[in-house]
Amino acid sequence: MDFRRFLPHLIAVGVLMLVSLMVFSPNAFQGKVLPQQDNDNARGMQTETRRYLDTEGKAPLWTNSAFGGMPGYQIYADAKGNLTIPVFRAVFLWSDVGTVWIQVFVAMVFMYLFLLVLGIDWRVGLIGALGYGITSYHVDILEAGHTTKMLALALAPAIFAGAVLLYRGNFLSGGSLMGLALALQIHSSHVQITYYSGLLLVFLAIFSLLDAVRSGALKQWAIASGIALAASGLAFAANLPRLWTTYEYTQETIRGRSELSSKSAKGDGLDKDYLFGWSYGIGESLTLLVPHYAGGGAGESPASTKLFKALSKQMPPGTTKRQMERQVSALLYSGEQPFVGTAIYFGAALIFLAILGVFLSENRARWWLLTGGVFTIILAWGKHFFLNDLFFDVLPLFNKFRAVSMALGMGQLCFAALAAIGVQAFMSMDSSAEEKKRALFWSAGIAASGCLLALLSASTTGPNDEALAQNPDLLRLLEEDRAAMVRSDVMRSLAMIGIAFTILSLYLTGRLRAALGVFALSALILADHWGVVSRTLTADKWVNKKTATAPPAPEAFDQQIQQDPDIHYRVLDLSRGGITGNATTSYFHKSLSGYHAAKLQRFQDVVDMYLNAKLGENLHIVGMMNGKYIVTQQKQVIPNTMALGHAWFVQHITAVATPDDELQALGSLNPKDTALIAEAYLGALRGFQPTADTNATIELISYHPDKMVYKYSAATDQFAVFPEMYYPPSKGWSCYVDGERSGDFTKVDYLLRGMRLPAGKERILEMRFEPRSFYVGEKVSLIGSILLLIAAVAALFFWYRSPPAPSSTRLVNMDRPPSPVAASTAEKGRKTGKGR
Repeated sequence: MDFRRFLPHLIAVGVLMLVSLMVFSPNAFQGKVLPQQDNDNARGMQTETRRYLDTEGKAPLWTNSAFGGMPGYQIYADAKGNLTIPVFRAVFLWSDVGTVWIQVFVAMVFMYLFLLVLGIDWRVGLIGALGYGITSYHVDILEAGHTTKMLALALAPAIFAGAVLLYRGNFLSGGSLMGLALALQIHSSHVQITYYSGLLLVFLAIFSLLDAVRSGALKQWAIASGIALAASGLAFAANLPRLWTTYEYTQETIRGRSELSSKSAKGDGLDKDYLFGWSYGIGESLTLLVPHYAGGGAGESPASTKLFKALSKQMPPGTTKRQMERQVSALLYSGEQPFVGTAIYFGAALIFLAILGVFLSENRARWWLLTGGVFTIILAWGKHFFLNDLFFDVLPLFNKFRAVSMALGMGQLCFAALAAIGVQAFMSMDSSAEEKKRALFWSAGIAASGCLLALLSASTTGPNDEALAQNPDLLRLLEEDRAAMVRSDVMRSLAMIGIAFTILSLYLTGRLRAALGVFALSALILADHWGVVSRTLTADKWVNKKTATAPPAPEAFDQQIQQDPDIHYRVLDLSRGGITGNATTSYFHKSLSGYHAAKLQRFQDVVDMYLNAKLGENLHIVGMMNGKYIVTQQKQVIPNTMALGHAWFVQHITAVATPDDELQALGSLNPKDTALIAEAYLGALRGFQPTADTNATIELISYHPDKMVYKYSAATDQFAVFPEMYYPPSKGWSCYVDGERSGDFTKVDYLLRGMRLPAGKERILEMRFEPRSFYVGEKVSLIGSILLLIAAVAALFFWYRSPPAPSSTRLVNMDRPPSPVAASTAEKGRKTGKGR
């Protein structure tokens, strides 16, 4: 094999690595990281799990460190069967979540691969790769700590590269690449990005079908589709422990179906208002072309604005500069969302080149990329566009995901690919000079018109202006700042379009060679995006890694509570934020707080009705969840006298008709004496009432998240209530009395476990978390991942043995006509569709 043909690609990869190293130089060269809040929350939630992982070498599958208890595999996955995991780690160079320069580098490399598969010259591929990698969207999610999202987006282009190869007839290489890349993306644990990737694959399949009908290649399309389904099946199989357990868990969460009649209207999924909470405004979409059209975001520094300078003189004592910046940024934002980290900017020059690709290119991929790109923007509009209501009702799984503006990450991919296709078409021999000139002017005109529309339609008012209603002078400065920001960015975007237009014009008139033109456009795309990214990615954002990843120091009240020798109790900490938005407490205690995108529905219901607004009246509910200590907002520790301990026998069982009645009755319940059970959960308990036994005892003698061991004595059958979160026994919990499999616990008091225990002296009850979905999933995962790896190795072997295909992706200089050989090759490529 002639390895010289790899030299251009090695150069390209080297350039992409150099760019990522430069943009994220504090991370790459100084070991600094971004203070990623979501990753900090994840580490807090994982504290108990990691403690057992360090001592036992195995992560428990349940945790009590957050929300009073939840499946631990939702915050830390430790499945062993997936053999593609080492490939995943190798792809990201064995880095950790804080190594952001590698994550962006991988995204650019896979985008470059995708463009090569589309038939794009390697030099033009740099334009698309840079346009996808160095973006405000990626920096926004990296700064927030949405690492799994970034990993999933980095892998998406490889999935599409495999799918394109597959529908082109390269069954083994295409199917293996698509399957392996999809398996890696699923492992990254961001199902929403995988879902959006799947939607774009559907568009690819549809447009490939249309091509197959026109060319009479329906058989090839059918085979390719079958292989695509098989590859997807293997990718899902390789990740079955994660997917199966997540599916089970989702049914019990706010993303599943509620038992309450008042919430049943939302069906099996999120409430529509909650799902569309982050909906990109239709007009706000002009930020894709003019970044400050809607005033920027909270991650940017407004230090140069008139409002900031004026407010700085009135800064209250103790207010930091960063706090003031956040307040001003929130005021400057005039969009439709609650807030944003930064403006999502596709790039003015990039959009201009993408429009050029639609006008000029004959590459078949342009239609599904254009459709997919527009579709992602429509998805991001959420509640502002009627089609999304239809998607909510009919599109499978659509109602499981919130923050629909996330779809813009995939939109960036589509437009970056279209931009590369546009440059390739402009610098090829497929069109005449007159056609190129016409497309150039039309594209520039449309892009420039968008900028002018932004200038004319930008609003100087915003949703938070009422905060300055009593100070008209400050309100005037705010409006002036907004207007100035839009004017400045409109001129900036027009300049970027103008420079790109000039480069292409110079090429078209023969005064600039193709290669130099492409590198100039690459530099322009990089400069454009880097300039906007720098508004958010400022030098002061980078911090020492050890400092950023170190667990927070315990407060005095944490140390006070930790003196309690009790082996199992919970803490409700109100000093660190809301109950469902505080993961810090989990570093130090088994917590009734936490931070997770999918909380157990029953727990959320109780928080909403009793704990958020009326906590003081409902300390008995905290007590029945083994909430032994409450930390006030003033950091005072209050022992909860209503805490009921590890388990207790009740004297009465009260049946209620519905879960609504059960939840309502909690307010006046004496949980020490009575257990509430909804009719649907009575089962064999129907008609049973425990006989009073004042000598009956039950105690927790051994604690492990996956195995709770109790010793009890009772002269008659008793009913025990356990302050542990109810999770259906069919999804993992098994009960054993004296080592023998016993009956299951049932749901009591709306969210706890209750169980009838047979009489006996010093009997041992064990509750073990043994989810079949996890253990069976591991076995299936092993088989699926082995098959994927075999296919990938076979594809590499045959690719190595096969002769290189002739390239039809030459760039053509306009100062001389193409050679007959080159023209013949290009014509052959057009007729056969190769590279399209």
